[in-house]
Amino acid sequence: MDITRKYFDSFQLKMIAACAMAIDHAAHLFFPTEIYMRCIGRLAFPIFAFLIAEGYRRTGDVSRYMLRLFLFALISQAPYQLMVGIPGSITPNVMFTLLFGLLAIYTIDKGNAAARILIPALLAVSAQAMAFDHGGFGVLLVIAFYLTRDSRSLRNISAAILILLFSTYYLAYGGINNTGWLIVLFYLAALPAISLYNNKRGISNPFTKWFFYIFYPSHIIILLIIRRFAG
Repeated sequence: MDITRKYFDSFQLKMIAACAMAIDHAAHLFFPTEIYMRCIGRLAFPIFAFLIAEGYRRTGDVSRYMLRLFLFALISQAPYQLMVGIPGSITPNVMFTLLFGLLAIYTIDKGNAAARILIPALLAVSAQAMAFDHGGFGVLLVIAFYLTRDSRSLRNISAAILILLFSTYYLAYGGINNTGWLIVLFYLAALPAISLYNNKRGISNPFTKWFFYIFYPSHIIILLIIRRFAG
């Protein structure tokens, strides 16, 4: 019996993350008081962060990988900005965060001793300062997944520490009555799914390669259209 059938390949992990993200964004637009939907949404980012680290390991052309993320980050920014709806400010979407994470691990892999520390730190600080979606935490999580790629235990421990620190930041910033710190803890729920990754790509064809890039801006646009006509 092939026990790997019980585990998730990268395509299946992407599907889990995409569904969780869609639920999270639907909650943001239509059901802002439904905390359980926001908690489900926390599954998405750690999985995507892990897959960026895994994608870097597998890609044959990291420059094209970066270019795809950058182009779809640009394409996604306008609909994302309409969704988050913060007047007078620009909040870079999660693809920029993932791109900074990819740049960080590329530097760790290819840079000299000084660059391996300074550039990832600068990228994380910049993501936080510019209010990227998931901020510096997001960049650091990609880095953590890359550095612990050979140990499932270390991967889970390092990710859990970052998540707990992120939750503590929310708690310090918003206080105990702000549920943000509690919602952040549900990032931990993604770690068991990531631990079941079987190191296989799964379904792989041009459609699946591009689907997840296209899905991100497309599902936001669809949700915005529904809100416009339902509202």
